[in-house]
Amino acid sequence: MKYNVPPLRDFNFSKSRDDGDFLAPYTNRPISKFFSWFFAHFTLCAECVALLTPIIDILTIALIYNGYWIWAAVFVELSLIMDSADGELARFRATLVKRTDKQNQFGKYMDSMAGVIIFPLVIFSAGYFMGDLLLGLLTMLSFCLLNLSTANAGWYFEDKENKSKQIQKSGFIGKLKSRFGVRGVVGFTGDIQKHVIALALLFQTVIFLWVFFIVSMILVIIKFWAYRK
Repeated sequence: MKYNVPPLRDFNFSKSRDDGDFLAPYTNRPISKFFSWFFAHFTLCAECVALLTPIIDILTIALIYNGYWIWAAVFVELSLIMDSADGELARFRATLVKRTDKQNQFGKYMDSMAGVIIFPLVIFSAGYFMGDLLLGLLTMLSFCLLNLSTANAGWYFEDKENKSKQIQKSGFIGKLKSRFGVRGVVGFTGDIQKHVIALALLFQTVIFLWVFFIVSMILVIIKFWAYRK
């Protein structure tokens, strides 16, 4: 099936400003649009594009091993761009191809898993090849724990989505967004996590790994407090 792909200027299938990460419109989305538009010409499904993320992560580990730190940082950002591109491609295909609920659920599962299968090893490799094996291990485990706590909240709390929206609208985060006119999700999102690791690789410093570890553990504790009610 050949798609009738609109011109690049009309190819707008990104998430709304209010749904995604607050930095995304200024970082990965302007670039991911080119990739999703390009992939659309080859009638690729979003799941195929999602598989590029773990492949890029494997290449990132190889770059770290060989000492190409700047390129490793670029590839971390590239994996984030691919993560945005597969979502945009999925939304474009949804306007042309009718999918079942099961297919949509599988697509969401693939999208979420693609970003966490290999990336923990990227984090560990960053710490290990910077000479701090323990910090690499701790940062990797904090990443896994943070994602696991988020997933568990979705399984056990039916109102997780409403709870998350409430946190974004009220309290400190809500006041901060209102004061500065910020739209989107503010927090230590998957986008921000990858940006932090990219900075660690770019500057070859464990400082950003410490930041990642400390923030992740604080958020895990906050999640227990937020969902206790």
